[in-house]
Amino acid sequence: MKKWIISSLAAVLLAGCASSEQDQQRQLEMMAQHRAGVLSAGLPIEYGPLSVMRVLAKNTVIEIMMIYNQDAKGAKPLNQVVDMSVNSYCTNSEVRANLDMGLAYNIKIRNTRGQLMVEKLISKDTCQTDS
Repeated sequence: MKKWIISSLAAVLLAGCASSEQDQQRQLEMMAQHRAGVLSAGLPIEYGPLSVMRVLAKNTVIEIMMIYNQDAKGAKPLNQVVDMSVNSYCTNSEVRANLDMGLAYNIKIRNTRGQLMVEKLISKDTCQTDS
């Protein structure tokens, strides 16, 4: 009888942990959807030679697709743009709070012909290794 009670109690506790984990995952996915919706509402966004064209959420990842015109006046080398972007995401308090909660940003940069030049996942771990 004791074994049955203990195993039943353990099963209930494990089920409770699993559902709260699922709830947390669902909440993160909803946050990603909301953040992507807010960002995509003002598209396209132009930052000199960089244009943000699409923002969408995939699970807990906010995917941002940009076009980079390397031939534009004042355009910096692409690796410098990526490094500056990572630094910006890691130091912006609002974005960093999202990263710390478990969201991630997947930055895709294409050239003016549509070819994928860079794909960079920015997560809490990325910010910890870069700082």
